[in-house]
Amino acid sequence: MRFFAAVLLSASALLGQGQDQDFSVDLLQAALRGRNGQVKAFLDDGADLEAVDRNGRTALMLAAQHGQVSTVELLLGRGANATARDHEGASAYVLALFSPVGHGNHQATLKLLPAPPRPKMALDVKWSPIMLVSSCFATREEAARMVDGFHLPDQFLRAFGAYVQSSGRNLVELVGEPADADALLRVELQPASACVAQTGDSLSLSIEVRVLREPGGETIFQKTFGGGLRGLHAQTATNLEQYAPLFEPWIKPHAGPIYWAATGELYRLTIAR
Repeated sequence: MRFFAAVLLSASALLGQGQDQDFSVDLLQAALRGRNGQVKAFLDDGADLEAVDRNGRTALMLAAQHGQVSTVELLLGRGANATARDHEGASAYVLALFSPVGHGNHQATLKLLPAPPRPKMALDVKWSPIMLVSSCFATREEAARMVDGFHLPDQFLRAFGAYVQSSGRNLVELVGEPADADALLRVELQPASACVAQTGDSLSLSIEVRVLREPGGETIFQKTFGGGLRGLHAQTATNLEQYAPLFEPWIKPHAGPIYWAATGELYRLTIAR
């Protein structure tokens, strides 16, 4: 009898320890892996449904980011806050859309989550001759006038607008007036040329991108796309007529990366307001 009493006492002690244990960390790990049985067990054992990791992400956010559809549905059914934000201002919806991880079904996940209002974006696109250092075939001023005739900003605007309506899934509304926008996307195209050993002009294109909370206001995102050895490798023109056929095709491939980078920041900005 003493043996059985000791066993029962030991089991009771273990159960008591389990009741006092914090399962929140385990819940987060189970959620991102889509282990619904464990998620249910940890919640039943008292895990905090809104516990966060070091990035401020809840179990719902992690499950959504990993495309764990059934886990997202389970957590929503338990009352998880679908509008909570992490330390960068991203909700579960934003994480599933802009920062998907793994091989889960992120599209199905998005349908379960409340979509934030579509933000409004204004564009300010210009070009700068600052990188037109020299040319083997013309003066710097002549090369600048020629490049100005390519209407690079108009080309970017057309490519960007087309991307928004196609692969960009109309996640933003493009507006003409910055005063009507949630943020301003400022783009500066910087075509570059340099005469190399009198054999030709080395050409490349850098695109400086900034997202501003408002015109003249805080910059919330800044990045350079393209450039000589980054993204777009420099090519050599052996005459001025080759400038346009080289510069113009470089515009379109950058519309997508710029769109997703800027739109992701814009969604975080508008949600955080």
